[in-house]
Amino acid sequence: MTDEKQPGDRSGKSQPRDMWDLPLRGDERPPPGLGLTEEEHVAAREAEPPPRRRRSVQDRRAIRRKVGVALLLLLLLGAIAYFLFWPSPPRAVFHPEPMSLGQQRVGTSSEIRVLSIANEGERPMPVSGLLVRGPSAEEFELVSEDCSARQLAALESCKVELRLTPASVGSREALVELQGDFRQAPVSVALEGVGIAPILQVSSEEITFGSRDVGSTSSASAVTVSNGGTAPLVIEAIDLQGASRDDFRRQRNDCTSVSLQPGEECSFRLVFSPRAAGRRSAEVVFRSDSLGASPVIRLEGKGEWSGPALALSRDSLDFGDRLVGSAAESLSVEVTNRHDAPVSGLSIRLLEDSSAFSIVRQTCSGRAIAPGEACTIEVSFQVGGLGLSASTLAIGQEAGTLQVELTGMGVAPRLAVESEQLEFGSVLVGEETSRQRIVVTNEGTASANLVGVVIEGQDAAAFSKRGDGCSKKILRQGDRCALEIEFRPRREGGHRAEVVFGAEELRDVERTMLMGSGAASRLTLNLEMVEFGNVRRTTFKDVHLTASNSGTANLGILGARVVTEVATDFQLLGGSCLPEAVVPPGETCTLSLRFFPGTEGRLTGTLELDHDGLTGPRRVPLGGTGLPPPTPQIRVSPRDLDFGPQPVGRRSMIFTVTIRNVGTGGLEFSGFDLSGPERDDFQIVPATCQAVPTILAGSDCTVGVRFVPSAAGPRRATLEVKSNAFAGNSAVELVGSGMGGGG
Repeated sequence: MTDEKQPGDRSGKSQPRDMWDLPLRGDERPPPGLGLTEEEHVAAREAEPPPRRRRSVQDRRAIRRKVGVALLLLLLLGAIAYFLFWPSPPRAVFHPEPMSLGQQRVGTSSEIRVLSIANEGERPMPVSGLLVRGPSAEEFELVSEDCSARQLAALESCKVELRLTPASVGSREALVELQGDFRQAPVSVALEGVGIAPILQVSSEEITFGSRDVGSTSSASAVTVSNGGTAPLVIEAIDLQGASRDDFRRQRNDCTSVSLQPGEECSFRLVFSPRAAGRRSAEVVFRSDSLGASPVIRLEGKGEWSGPALALSRDSLDFGDRLVGSAAESLSVEVTNRHDAPVSGLSIRLLEDSSAFSIVRQTCSGRAIAPGEACTIEVSFQVGGLGLSASTLAIGQEAGTLQVELTGMGVAPRLAVESEQLEFGSVLVGEETSRQRIVVTNEGTASANLVGVVIEGQDAAAFSKRGDGCSKKILRQGDRCALEIEFRPRREGGHRAEVVFGAEELRDVERTMLMGSGAASRLTLNLEMVEFGNVRRTTFKDVHLTASNSGTANLGILGARVVTEVATDFQLLGGSCLPEAVVPPGETCTLSLRFFPGTEGRLTGTLELDHDGLTGPRRVPLGGTGLPPPTPQIRVSPRDLDFGPQPVGRRSMIFTVTIRNVGTGGLEFSGFDLSGPERDDFQIVPATCQAVPTILAGSDCTVGVRFVPSAAGPRRATLEVKSNAFAGNSAVELVGSGMGGGG
């Protein structure tokens, strides 16, 4: 395409078009003749839209103005957005602010308090460190912190731990300064606290009592103690110190071990009781937690004395009742110098030679005793025996001798037991006897503390205490106690033990002998097992069992029975060992047992025999073997009888038939018969077989037969023996011949 000339352009050259006149991308057309045919070129020209109307200069200027306004609006909106939405700078906020650590006693540390520092800005806050400064900065301790050398993100916080140790009373102030690289830095928060402390104050720091006679007591002077501080005051003790401190005493003291709140008071009283003549002075010193040194009260007084120089705290030492054998006891007496000058050259000794008393320690001789000072003499009493002991302690000086009476009584308890021996006799083992009583009396001169009443000895377990009124009991002089002893023997034979009475005050113990004998019955059987052996069914076998009492007491039979699967196999027939029978020592009784097997094979049972003897119930095994029932078998001899020729009508001699039982059971005959056509020619003659009902196994008997022919010629018959034999009936053939013409 060729450039079009602009109006007013007289150069004839094509001028570059303004940027606002450039065609839109959709309006661009390819130049003609670029690879198109003539027809395509014509069609393309026809299809071209009509040329666009050109914008005027005014239109282009209006468009430029609108674009400028739009750019200004965009710049304005960006500025507004910057101020509305741009992150705010970091801002440190402390909590709490200011920070108070409260009241704290001077010289002590408070509890740790936590200060929180938060970044409430929208941008990170770089923190380089923390610094405590101010007039009391050294009293505020920065214990720990996690803020330094870090960058706190928006809304992030860190912690600082602080502690106050006040050095003096009153308000304590300082600052915690937060340092860092941000616009607000450095920023600080105030620290506050108050130091408190108790202060002990007294109403008077000097008390003068004036002159007093030695040994007398002045009127009381009151002292008021108050807490002038700001914290509770604890008074641990009020002490008297100084050379004459023993001449002054406290009375009605309500200040020791108390806690006084600020402004509170307590009081105590002081009295003066001089122990010697001359000037006496001391000091009252307080032990408390007061701030600074507590005040000291000075005490002054004067003692006046016109009597002897030495005074005794007591003129006698009575050791009272002392147990014989107990450790030595010591008592002391004080010797005080009441004069206003020192005393020396004292001698200390016992006037009577008594082994019960001795001087164990003394601080009087060999030195000078200052005015008002006291020395001590300690005397011990060691009881040597019963009764009164006496002696005298002498304290010698130039002006004379002071004496102290010494006395002591030796006492001891003495236990008397009414019964030195208890005899319980013979008792069945395991059974208890009736109880026997022991009475103990304290016949001594001192109380007896019965620390234990025990039963000792090899057989101690067979004896026991019942109703023990003596153990751990204190028996005063003349008192008595009692206990009961029970005997339960644990075995046969003699038992021996003893009751031992022990008291703290006694070296020796009292004993009572205990004696008894254990008796018991003891069952002994002659057979530990009853074996019946082999017994055939339908038969039985009896065995007798003998029981004897080999103990030392009567044996009682409580029960006897046979236990078996089949009640009839083993049977208890009776005897003298049946229930309620009593067998004296050395005597016996018997039981009858029967084995009657009902089946074949090995059979067992048990005989249970219950009794009151030591061994307890006895179980005796029973055994036997059942065999098949007995079977009789018959054997006849001879099997035939030949009578030979015999005249008709004449009796022959008697022929004998022997019948033997060769079986195992009894042979019983049910009859003897003759059979056959000529049976009347033979006669049965009774013999031994008809005399007994049963032929035992292995036995025999006989039957007689006679021939009396009734006609001539051969004669025959059969002797039939009927029995219970296994093979049934047996027969004997009878043969004979009749001879004619016989008369």
